[in-house]
Amino acid sequence: LEASAATSGLIISVAAVDFNSARAPYSNFNSKVDIAAPGGNTAVDLNGDGYADGVLSTLVDDSVNPDEFVFAFYQGTSMASPHVAGIAALLLAANPALTPDQVENLLTTTATDLGAAGRDNQFGHGLVNAFAAVNAAAGGGSPDPRLGLSTLSLAFSPGDDELSVQVTNVGGGVLDVTNVSATTETG
Repeated sequence: LEASAATSGLIISVAAVDFNSARAPYSNFNSKVDIAAPGGNTAVDLNGDGYADGVLSTLVDDSVNPDEFVFAFYQGTSMASPHVAGIAALLLAANPALTPDQVENLLTTTATDLGAAGRDNQFGHGLVNAFAAVNAAAGGGSPDPRLGLSTLSLAFSPGDDELSVQVTNVGGGVLDVTNVSATTETG
């Protein structure tokens, strides 16, 4: 089953997505999935930054003396679930009176829908949206539209003729993108 983030006895089933918000190849999917979160996929480098598309994590390398603190890219629902648990903690920081059911409701109703419209077995209610969830928990109305990009820059390698950027509305309301411009470092 997917990794789960628990809030006071409530279980939230979390599926993992990759850099492009597609279901990660290792992530289970079924009727129990509530929400999706970044879990990474270390088998690819979809954004072309020279690093595996995992979740950057901290760890201790105890093979050296003294122990050394290092970073490494990992993948898994065990990477996705802490994203949801962290956002649940932010919701409770914004509004400590929230019940576990209200936390789950805020997480699922503010998620960015992925896959089939509405709740589906691949992504549950969609990709967790920290900005919208915390705004709602703090009593904010529907936030203004806010453009979200999966990356702020693209690195084309020789032979690359196409790279992708995912554009989402991480706020509320309708986001109307009317003009797109691109610049390069080399002109």
